Amino acid sequence: MNALSRRRGACPALSAPMETGDGLLVRLVPADGIFAPRALVGLAHAAQAFGNGILEVTARGSLQIRGLTDEGIGPLNDAVTALGLVPREGLAIDASPLAGIDAMEIADARALAREIGAAVAAASLLPRLGPKVSVVIDGGGACPLDASKADVRLLAVRSEAGVAWRVALAGDAAGARPLGAWRAREAVAAVVDLLTRVAALGRAARMDDVLRGEATPFASVDPTLLAGPAASSFPDPHPQTREGADASAERALSASAPKTRPGPLHLHPLADGTLARGIGLPFGALEAGSFIALIEAAEAAGAREIRLAPGRALLAVGLTRNGAARLEQAATALGLLTEATDPRGFIAACPGAPACASGRLAARALAPQVARALAPLLDGSFEVHVSGCAKGCAHPAPAALTLVGRETAPATGLPSLDSPTLDFPIALVREGKADGAAQATLSPAALVPILTRLAAPGRHPGETGAQALSRLFAQAFLERSA
Repeated sequence: MNALSRRRGACPALSAPMETGDGLLVRLVPADGIFAPRALVGLAHAAQAFGNGILEVTARGSLQIRGLTDEGIGPLNDAVTALGLVPREGLAIDASPLAGIDAMEIADARALAREIGAAVAAASLLPRLGPKVSVVIDGGGACPLDASKADVRLLAVRSEAGVAWRVALAGDAAGARPLGAWRAREAVAAVVDLLTRVAALGRAARMDDVLRGEATPFASVDPTLLAGPAASSFPDPHPQTREGADASAERALSASAPKTRPGPLHLHPLADGTLARGIGLPFGALEAGSFIALIEAAEAAGAREIRLAPGRALLAVGLTRNGAARLEQAATALGLLTEATDPRGFIAACPGAPACASGRLAARALAPQVARALAPLLDGSFEVHVSGCAKGCAHPAPAALTLVGRETAPATGLPSLDSPTLDFPIALVREGKADGAAQATLSPAALVPILTRLAAPGRHPGETGAQALSRLFAQAFLERSA
């Protein structure tokens, strides 16, 4: 196995496992996004046999197996083949988890995903794109992909002329730069053109790099909905002739996008009259025995297939209302998440010590206590990251509050919330990543009591949890400096 395939930061597919502090990590996404229940049970047994027995569902809805050795990679691949699983290859294109069967969806994202995948392959772009380049296609159904970051993201919207795909660049739903809206054929051409621009900058490039290199990014793109030539030609109209096109583009960008969407941890009506029930894994991880118990409970409840969903959840598909209730009862007994308001759902945590050799904090063991301590504030308006070390594997993006194990005592002048001398301090990082500058430090023993006192006042009327956190965190510093 070459150095490229084993480096940290690459996408750890079965053919390219990634080294972590607790061994090798592989990620599996089926080509069709669907697992048969028996196949998942078989994978859990393989995780026990060849890894450390921990299975994870990531924030993007991928399955991970941890703690593998070099000797275990081959047998794991054999097990995957024997189970009839075909891993996704090529460009990472994430579609809505219930695509094609969701009674709420505006459009089936699978067809567009196939067209984009084929067009990118035909343009010979794959060898020139890095492993982290990705496309998100949200069909507007019950389970949004809003939190999934991507180089190019497409969202189905309704207009008077029919279904169109709204295109945005470099980010999640809130932060991506809107580009325009097209019907499917033009949207495919636009995506190929955009990824060609990324590929031209080399395999390390992302859409962010393209945007930084544009003085007025994509000002020449005609975003007029259902009009004009294929988007790949990118005409350069004169500004004085743009009034009509701009008005049409504005209408397209504000077209009837999906409104309230419940997310995975709900009961979802499907097009065939059956239901899908979402179950969340606490902090995205489950020991193989409990994972098997969950899948077998889903199968006994009548699930015909399992689909993984962004937000560290899985969806049991094909249930009756009675079957869904039985699955929910079984999941609750296993200590899993069945409600979107469960505070644990807003905490990201890596395995940490002692499972991971890099860990300086027992992150996943502490995470339930952190969730209970901060429960008065955890309303979904922010996420907390509990990280065993500064690598920040569980939440690479900035978080509102990151609690990270650090190897050294706090630097001079950095406030300690409990003791000036700490063997393995926990750094509190506000609005940053695990390797960011700390606003304070505390010892592991003091973590939960201090967070409990911090959150105890709760939210003011009309205040979000994120706003309350900012207010209470600032007050804690003011009180200590007074």
